[in-house]
Amino acid sequence: MKFQWDPWAPEMWSVPEAEWNDPALPMVTLGVLNYNRRTELRQTLDVLTYAVQYPDYEIIVIDNGSTDGSIEMIRSEYPRVRLHEVGENLGVSSRNFQTQLARGKYLFSFDDDTCPGTPGMVLRIVQHLEAHPEIDVLSTAYYQPLTGITETDGWGHFRVGKIDERGIPSISLVEGGACFRMDSLKKIAGYEPAFLCYGEGAELALQLFKQGRGIFLCPGFLTLHFVSSRRKTGFRAYANSRHSIWIISKHWPIVAAIPLLGCSIFRRFIAMAMHSDTLKENFHGLLDGFRGIRPFLEYRPKLTWKQVYRLKRFYIGLFRWA
Repeated sequence: MKFQWDPWAPEMWSVPEAEWNDPALPMVTLGVLNYNRRTELRQTLDVLTYAVQYPDYEIIVIDNGSTDGSIEMIRSEYPRVRLHEVGENLGVSSRNFQTQLARGKYLFSFDDDTCPGTPGMVLRIVQHLEAHPEIDVLSTAYYQPLTGITETDGWGHFRVGKIDERGIPSISLVEGGACFRMDSLKKIAGYEPAFLCYGEGAELALQLFKQGRGIFLCPGFLTLHFVSSRRKTGFRAYANSRHSIWIISKHWPIVAAIPLLGCSIFRRFIAMAMHSDTLKENFHGLLDGFRGIRPFLEYRPKLTWKQVYRLKRFYIGLFRWA
């Protein structure tokens, strides 16, 4: 299939039954990470259970110790879903259980408030990956239907190569809207346990990038993101300040890390000036980042100097968090 850049094209929306019932298509895993979002989770599972046009797939929900009835709902309403109860909120690192449990050739990683944008999206992504075995991770466009915001707008500016029919080669990894080639995902350490949330996609992408894995942003495929009201601006500012320090320290050689850390600190102070209501959170994030920096400085391997240079376009994106 020729790569389509328009996620609303008929070929992306719905496909003939004879095509999506092709027995030659590999099994895939649709993974969902949930924590106390029963209403949003029901919406996501309805889409994955009844609307996905694909012949052979499993659904796995990783639950981070929900207490809102999510577990009971899954057991009573979605018998097809494989449920793994973590028992406590480990944050984004619980996605690593998807890697351990998935039986599919590809793993689609969703959040409890995200889902495929069209019924044919899973099929079209698999076809694209089958045609391009050099793609190890495919990130989709990320669209908020309730606000009209496309969260991935502008990400193409931070590419690490030329745009072609495969998509945009980049370090972009969309949390809750990405598809992984399982053979490649199992060869890295996985999501960083120290990150409860925010920044985990950038950190995981760097692990893959260091191994020379192909990471592509493909805006022709669409994930819908129904933004939850649970988000807290203050905590996001704190986590992004802290994690930017840890990401740089973990992956960049010390000589390159020092100026990048200075740049990151400077940008956080700009964020404090622009958003005075998050001044306290930004400051404490920087403070805790340096307090916990040692294990990240000691982490190996680091990026090679050639890889550092290839990321020159991405530095702006890495430090754009507010």
